[in-house]
Amino acid sequence: MRHRLTAILAVCIASLALAGAAFGHDCMRLSASLNGLQHSAGSGQWLLFDLSSAAGVQQTFANVFEMQLTDDQANCFATEYAKSGQPLAFDLGIATSGIGVRAHNNKNTGVLGNNKGIDHLEDSPIVPAVFAAGDACGVVVPD
Repeated sequence: MRHRLTAILAVCIASLALAGAAFGHDCMRLSASLNGLQHSAGSGQWLLFDLSSAAGVQQTFANVFEMQLTDDQANCFATEYAKSGQPLAFDLGIATSGIGVRAHNNKNTGVLGNNKGIDHLEDSPIVPAVFAAGDACGVVVPD
């Protein structure tokens, strides 16, 4: 019985740790300059998405998706994404601790997709714009 209880407790702790990682992974930081976003990414808490230029797109796809884009693909993607009017750069939360310290702690759910401050990835219009730019340029954006 004692071993069974220990196993159940271990599974619960592992589940909470994974849930913490999931909570951190769906928050986006949008309100800073590219320079500010780059500094935040250096903390290890945020992952930078720079879609402001072809070079930024190539670096983002290499760093985030481990994909190499051609110059033509990156130019097309940057141009098509810019047409969306969405922020050209943002950080995605990659923290594995601190459940509820970002967007999940916000009771005002109406602001979770307004491209100001901290947004939920699921509520943001950025995600459809990224996929649309990829579709227009023949770039498969991983889910």
